Amino acid sequence: MNRPLAEATRIQSPDRLMPAESRAALISKSLRSIARRARTPRNVFVASGSGEDRRWHQVFVWAIVAGFGLIVVIPNLVTGIYLAFVASDQYATETQFAVRGGESGLPSQFAGLIGIPATPRVQDSLILTDYIRGRSMVDAIDKDMNLRRLFGRKHVDFLSRFNPKRSDEELMHYWRNHVDVNIDKVSGIITVVVRAFTPQDSLNLTNHITAQSEKLVNELTERSRSDALRQAQAELDRARQNLQEKTTAMRDLRNAEGVLDSGRQNEAMTKLMAELRLEYIHMQQEYAAQRKAVSADAPQMRVLEARIQSMKDQIAGVETQMTGGTNQTAGSLSKTMSRFDVAQLDKNIAEKQYIAAAAAYEHARIDLETQNVYLASFLKPVLAQEPLYPRRVWLWAIVAIISLLLWGGGVGTAVLVRNHLAV
Repeated sequence: MNRPLAEATRIQSPDRLMPAESRAALISKSLRSIARRARTPRNVFVASGSGEDRRWHQVFVWAIVAGFGLIVVIPNLVTGIYLAFVASDQYATETQFAVRGGESGLPSQFAGLIGIPATPRVQDSLILTDYIRGRSMVDAIDKDMNLRRLFGRKHVDFLSRFNPKRSDEELMHYWRNHVDVNIDKVSGIITVVVRAFTPQDSLNLTNHITAQSEKLVNELTERSRSDALRQAQAELDRARQNLQEKTTAMRDLRNAEGVLDSGRQNEAMTKLMAELRLEYIHMQQEYAAQRKAVSADAPQMRVLEARIQSMKDQIAGVETQMTGGTNQTAGSLSKTMSRFDVAQLDKNIAEKQYIAAAAAYEHARIDLETQNVYLASFLKPVLAQEPLYPRRVWLWAIVAIISLLLWGGGVGTAVLVRNHLAV
């Protein structure tokens, strides 16, 4: 029977002869004592009740103690022994670099004021961080340094050692656990921390990562610059071919027209026309002066008149030669000049195109030979002096906190279940 109920029964039985008020006071006092005892928390380590309850209570206490040993003591003891005597030291080497060069997506003054780096450089930095974490970097360094042998040395503890028989995917996962890569998206600075089991291995891995990263940065722009050079070469070849065609056309036109220099021929024809007109005027003046004294039928007047007519015909012939006159089929100097002007204009355009193409080709060639994008290292990797990993105190503290939380949660759950079943 429950102890409070027994006490209440024992109080009621001998008090039948007592006054009703006294019995009521005793009953009220007994109920208050029962309520106070019911509110008082039980000590799970103190037995109460009958013998069977005591045995179950002892089993419960021993289960709690055993759980403490299994969940708290043994894991922390094993972790402490492993961290203190078994875990291999790991040396860390840090380096910082950024991608420099390239063109900015914003005006340089505006981008500098607001602190935003060039857009292509940010993209190159993001590509570079993924490359360092990726399979290509692992394959490149594994080819040079044999990562399976480096991470699988015999002096490395069995939990930290890499099994050389594992797959390439597991090697990449192991690589990501030992190489930390972070990027500051504002400045574009990339921080790489490499952990290895000897200081020299850590330094060598960091140097190889830096070299492979710089190689990738160069390859990012080499293809575009090579394409630009090939395109510039093709444009230069087309411009050269066009200039040769225009020069040949000018030569053929000179041969067809029989004119070496159309400008000089035009100047000569103009000068000849001026001289003929001047001579024609002189003849007319001479004819008019002699006509006053000599008859028009005089022999000298007829000769002079014939000369004037001949000069007039000659002037008309020269004009026809220069302008074409009414004879549309005959070649005139004006038409020849027009053809020469068109040919010369085409040749001048071809020359300017060739000059521009040659300048573009030279610029592309210089750009290809110049390293426009490169890695600027802010923190050079140095040989580590002491191991920084594993962080033994922190790891042991984490294990202790987790184990205590698990044990405490289990004990609390067990107590609640027991109390619920005991009601």
